[in-house]
Amino acid sequence: MTVLAGLFTVSALLLRRPSGRWLARQRLGVEAIRWTPSWSIVGPPAAVLVVVAAISLGVSGPHVILVAVTIGVGVFGLRQWRAERRRRSLRLRRGLVSEAMGLMSAELRAGVLPQRVLTGLAPDFDFLASAARAADLGGDVPAALSAAADETGAELLAELAGAWLVAERAGAPLARVLDRLEETARGDLEVEREVESGLAPARATGRLMAVLPVFGLALGSGMGGDPVAVLAGTIPGVLCLAAGCGLACAGVAWVEQIATSAEREP
Repeated sequence: MTVLAGLFTVSALLLRRPSGRWLARQRLGVEAIRWTPSWSIVGPPAAVLVVVAAISLGVSGPHVILVAVTIGVGVFGLRQWRAERRRRSLRLRRGLVSEAMGLMSAELRAGVLPQRVLTGLAPDFDFLASAARAADLGGDVPAALSAAADETGAELLAELAGAWLVAERAGAPLARVLDRLEETARGDLEVEREVESGLAPARATGRLMAVLPVFGLALGSGMGGDPVAVLAGTIPGVLCLAAGCGLACAGVAWVEQIATSAEREP
C-alpha cells in the first residue's frame, strides 16, 4: 500500500491539471480550446512532493537528498530550455513581422488594394488573420492590428495600425510608411543578432563551467577512485553534491540574467 501511495503521489504531481478557464468553459458547455494532458515537473513544490513520495517508497538517508537534487537540477534545466525556446520564438516572430511589412509594401507599390494585400498575406502570417477578417467584413482594421501587436514579438504592428489609420483618414501613402517600418525592423534585427553573437561565448562558457565537474568525476574514476559512490552514498558526499549543483545552477542563472539584461538594453 505504501508503494502504491507513493506511485499515485508522483503521478498526481506530474500530471498537469488543466486551467480553470478550460474547466469553466467545459462545465458551461461552451466550445473551448482542446486540452491535452502533458507530463511535466512544474517547479520547486514538485521536488518536495517527490521527496515525500520517495520516503513513502522506503527510500531514506542520502538517497532522499539525491532525489531532491536530481529533481531540482531537472527543473532548472527545463526552465533554461524553455527560456531559450522563448528567445528563439521571439526572434522568429520579429523576423516574420519584418518580412510581412516588406511584402505588403511591395504589393502596395504594385497597385494592389490594402484590403486585398491583407487577405493574401493572412494565410502565411497568422498575426494578420484578424486584420484580414476585419478588412473583409468592413471592420476596424487598425483596431485589429493593435490587438495583434499585444503579442510578444509583434509590437511593430502597432506602428502599422497607426499608419493604416492615417492612410484611411488622410489618404497618406501607406507604402512609404511600410518601407520605413521595414527598414527599422531590419535594423533592429541586425542589432539583436550582433548582441546575441557577442553574448553567445559568455553563455557557452557558463554552461561549460557548470558541466565541467562531471569530467572531474570521470577523471577520479579513471584513477581508481569511486567518487560517485561517495557523492551518492554518504551524507557528507551528497551534501557536497547538493552544494555543488546549487552553485553551478546559480552561476548559469547569473550569466543568463546578465545576458538577458544586455539584450533588453536599447
